[in-house]
Amino acid sequence: MQKHEFVFDGEIIDTSAEKVGEAYRVQVGDKSFDIRPVAPGLFATFVDGRKVIVASARDHDTTYVGIEAAVLELSDPSSDGFGGGAGDQAGEKDKIYAPMPGKIVKLMVAVGDTVAEKQHVVIVEAMKMENPVLAKANGTVKAINFAEGDQVDTDHPIVELELDE
Repeated sequence: MQKHEFVFDGEIIDTSAEKVGEAYRVQVGDKSFDIRPVAPGLFATFVDGRKVIVASARDHDTTYVGIEAAVLELSDPSSDGFGGGAGDQAGEKDKIYAPMPGKIVKLMVAVGDTVAEKQHVVIVEAMKMENPVLAKANGTVKAINFAEGDQVDTDHPIVELELDE
C-alpha cells in the first residue's frame, strides 16, 4: 500500500492506494474508490453511483490527472520541501525557511508544539502553488516569526526550533 499526503486549499488530505487484482483501491480521506484501468492512461470509477472516467499522464516529476472538467497537477515531493532556503542557512536544522519567496497560507504549529522530522510546519504559496514546508529535525517550536498572510523570502526563518538532544 502506498500512502500520500496532498495539500489542497491549505488542508492536508491523506490518501492511500493499493492494487487489488486489476483494480486499485484508493482511499481519500474517509471515502474509498475502486478504480479500474480501461486503456493506457484511462481509468473508470463510480462516484455517487455515476461512472466517471479519469485520465492521467506523467511528465518528469509531475502527474496530471483529469477528472471530468478538472485537471489536477500532482508533483512529487522534493528534498526542497524541508524548507532549506537559499544560501548557507540550508544546513540549519533548527530554522525553517521558505523554499522560495511567497505568502504564508497556513501555519500548522504554534510556539511550544513538539514537531517531528518531516512533519508539515507551514504552507507557503508561491507561483499559485501551495508548498508544504517540513521540519528538518525533531524539536519544540520556540519562535514563529511570521503570521498567515505575510510575505516571506528565503533569507529569514519562518519557524525556529529548540532541537531534541
